[in-house]
Amino acid sequence: MKYTQTVSDVIYKLEKILVVLLIPTMLIAMVFDVIFRYFFSAPIVWGQEVALYTFIWSSFIGASMSIKSKEAVAVTLFVDRLSNQVRSVMITGGLLVSTIFSLYILYLSFNWIINPNILLQKSITTQTPMIYMYLCIPISLLFMSIHFINLSFEALKLTKAGKVIE
Repeated sequence: MKYTQTVSDVIYKLEKILVVLLIPTMLIAMVFDVIFRYFFSAPIVWGQEVALYTFIWSSFIGASMSIKSKEAVAVTLFVDRLSNQVRSVMITGGLLVSTIFSLYILYLSFNWIINPNILLQKSITTQTPMIYMYLCIPISLLFMSIHFINLSFEALKLTKAGKVIE
């Protein structure tokens, strides 16, 4: 339990650093692309590609961060009307199902990423291997799975104590 908390916290700090680097990179690439395209009439080839890939990476990493910070989108209309004991069991069950689902999708993403067709793909404009772009899926799912495992342990501990994870 303590180990998963520590690992989850370290990953969250790494995610924050990644997002702090990725979003300004995306902004700079977009600004350069606009300046060169409209002011110099000489579009840069890599601008849109860098902006797109940094946006995708930051979105996937941000999704993982939302799990850790407990800010992921959830519909709680039904669960909020339940007693604390039943709500705790429902939330814990949902976290366990989410953990299993994210681990399964992580497994599928690893199988997909090692496919030779994926390994040979290159981006259109810069001819960068697409594996760098596609790696955001298994990496973010790995991070997400670790956060879900940590939250599941926390929810199980609180349920045993008669409390509800918030």
